[in-house]
Amino acid sequence: MKVSQRFISIGIMFVLFVVLLGTALLAGQKSDAALVSENGQLSCSKAQFDDYIKIMLLTGEMTLSQPPDSGTLAQQQKMIDAFAALSLPKDKTVVAAGHTESGKVYTTTCKNEKCTMYEMAQPEQACLREYWNDCPYIAMQFREKKYCFLVPASQ
Repeated sequence: MKVSQRFISIGIMFVLFVVLLGTALLAGQKSDAALVSENGQLSCSKAQFDDYIKIMLLTGEMTLSQPPDSGTLAQQQKMIDAFAALSLPKDKTVVAAGHTESGKVYTTTCKNEKCTMYEMAQPEQACLREYWNDCPYIAMQFREKKYCFLVPASQ
């Protein structure tokens, strides 16, 4: 009798372990939703944000250490399409914030390659003056490369 109870106990523990392992693996998977601008010039993902993290100290006195909370996937799409459609000076650092509901994008072109804290804050402040809320930083151009700050929202 003791042997069968031991096997049953081990079997139950094994099943629980497998269930917990499976749940952990599924919970660790992120949404692979594509967030690419209509013209294909800008794509947003966790990996792309990690590329920005590597150079963020070179870009400005103010940095983003994590992707901003930024609305639904459709709202994000509208903002990055608007940013990608802008004619930006190729040799300048440009910072952009957007209003999630309207999709309107606000930009600042920095005087030097490395933006000052004041320059970095300007697009968000301009958005907040008009809308009062929901104005995340969305993207940046640095050394002619565009970096998206958004991670695709799950819907």
